[in-house]
Amino acid sequence: MRTLRAFTLAELLVVLGILALLAALLFPVLAEARENARAKRCLTQIRQLAQSTLLYLTDWDETYPLAAYLSRHNQQPCLFTLYHELVPYIKDKEIVLCPSDPDPMDVEAVFAQVMTLCPAMGFRQSSYMANWCLFEVGSLPPNAFHPPVGAAQVELPSETVMYYDAVMAGLPNLTPYIQGRHTERVNVACTDGHAKSWKARQGYGQVMRGDGKVANQYCLLEVSAYYRGGASCESSLFGLAGRDRHGQLCWRCPNRPRGSAWYIPGTCGD
Repeated sequence: MRTLRAFTLAELLVVLGILALLAALLFPVLAEARENARAKRCLTQIRQLAQSTLLYLTDWDETYPLAAYLSRHNQQPCLFTLYHELVPYIKDKEIVLCPSDPDPMDVEAVFAQVMTLCPAMGFRQSSYMANWCLFEVGSLPPNAFHPPVGAAQVELPSETVMYYDAVMAGLPNLTPYIQGRHTERVNVACTDGHAKSWKARQGYGQVMRGDGKVANQYCLLEVSAYYRGGASCESSLFGLAGRDRHGQLCWRCPNRPRGSAWYIPGTCGD
């Protein structure tokens, strides 16, 4: 009669050690593969958001929507935002929630301290912020009104950022800060409708979000109109891309005059 030989304790320990080693090698690879899949989905979503904005342009005489302005509902003041404007053009409102972002910005909470959002928006949270020089501020205090930007003002559509992975500071500045949430890369969508991934690195500080939470600071590493290289930390993306008198990429905020409380000088030197 044939007898079966059992594993010794030493043999079992060797097998368990090999399995543990394989798991330690495979888990990071699997985690990276999952993040790559999430990053690609996020890139698709931000591209869809840009395409929705281009549809808006065709209906509104090639003019970009305003970022925010005062409106009224039932005789009460409320805030009408960029996302309100895009509701008719976005079928799936989940496209503003990046799958790599576990805690999206609570946009409603940012403005709740001063004004309620107008109803029927359909959005509350967002993983993306917009280029606030492309989507101009409307009738907001202090005495600000800047006309909407026309598509003809965008000199370099493939270089001008429309939306990007970011969080936003609170009032009064509402400064957006890039988030390299895809293994230190930030997804951006440009005004010609395409989307791409830019290099970033985590900085040494943190930023206070407008909804009261804290986020890591990231610095842009991709040479572009918004970062020319060097040691400076560019953590926000503002402005319409162009070229300065030396032919270098730069950015400007064309619809904000020097006397405006929201004036941003830009880097084009004009």
